[in-house]
Amino acid sequence: MNLETAELGGGLPLLMAPAPETPRMALAVTMRGGTAREATPGVSKLASRLLLKGTARRTAEALAYEIDARGIDLREITLPDCGMLLAVFLTREFDAVLDLLTDILFHSTFADLDKERTKLAGEIQSALDVPAEQAQDLLARTLFPAFPYGNTGTRILAELGGIDAATVQQWHADGLDPRAMNVVLVGDFQPADVLPRLADAFAGLAPRPAAPALPEFVPLLEEHIVTEARADAHQAQVYQGWYAPRLGAPEQAATAVMNTILGGAGLSSRLFTELRDKQGLAYSVRSAYVAMGQAGELQLAIGTSPGNIGRALLGFTEQLHRIREEPVSIEELQAAKGRLNGTFVMSHETNRQRCVDLAINHILGLGPDYSEVLLQRTTAVTVPDVQAAAQHIAPPAVTAIVAGADALAALEEDTTEK
Repeated sequence: MNLETAELGGGLPLLMAPAPETPRMALAVTMRGGTAREATPGVSKLASRLLLKGTARRTAEALAYEIDARGIDLREITLPDCGMLLAVFLTREFDAVLDLLTDILFHSTFADLDKERTKLAGEIQSALDVPAEQAQDLLARTLFPAFPYGNTGTRILAELGGIDAATVQQWHADGLDPRAMNVVLVGDFQPADVLPRLADAFAGLAPRPAAPALPEFVPLLEEHIVTEARADAHQAQVYQGWYAPRLGAPEQAATAVMNTILGGAGLSSRLFTELRDKQGLAYSVRSAYVAMGQAGELQLAIGTSPGNIGRALLGFTEQLHRIREEPVSIEELQAAKGRLNGTFVMSHETNRQRCVDLAINHILGLGPDYSEVLLQRTTAVTVPDVQAAAQHIAPPAVTAIVAGADALAALEEDTTEK
């Protein structure tokens, strides 16, 4: 990809990736921090929802009408380590979008706090009514007990009522520091043409007083088993999680390959074939590897009969032991790398995808070409690398189970006897 860089007001980095003869442009403004810089769970989610509720120049209705009338896809994205305002639009709308986007960033009124707080609470509660979502929520807040990566729906519901407009506005304002931001543009344009317009739009941006430092991630040192009972649970949701290599770590590529073989490849993965097909333990079973800026997580999950919780946990243990102690086959290795390669290609096909990828990699200090670097590392992963990555996933583990009270009581009794 052809990439040009420049600097806007206050030292704000600009990354431009011309993509000739593509019909749509993508423009992103990204701020470092995301959920990780919220002192109170829920502030980042409320800020993202309220950001598009009107500005000093445009009411919420006028804003919505202009976005729709111009065919603009405009959204705020809040991730664990950064937040982004992203617009995708027809090339002819560039100037209008630039005006719209900067108006939202710098002049949002953050109106309708009470209404959005009520809607957010309802959406979270609706999600937590799903047993699998409840189990994942329980796992995350236990694995990250004192760090914002664990600011799940449950934590947000507990704090939501105390978040006021000033807190939301301050959280957003703290992110508007050009030293911790970037602007990325991908599409059919000439850099010399758009650069003056972008420079003018961001001319007023200046470094802010130092915002509060991000909290330090401190991992758990002991294993945890946590449960929640549901009267309506007809099956058990069993989740286990371990700390894993963070985003950018040397082991990230091998861990991604290992996860794909273990349970990330769907029907062909080991967890699926062993626990579902051969043993009949699972309605659904999978693994997932999530790499974030300060930590990563390997997560195993299964939906099973309440009477099979113990067997499912034993199945997790056996499959982790197997991939740690026995070299994977060349066929498994090549299939996993092929799947990850295909996923990379499909996730970098559009200007939107390339824009988001460039923005995140740059804001996290990985370099704008980090995805290509990671793909090269993935291609080079060997059988011993996979085994080493599996061995890197070590205790402590967090086990989170959501099931009926009788099933949990039986599990506790069985555990006590052992």
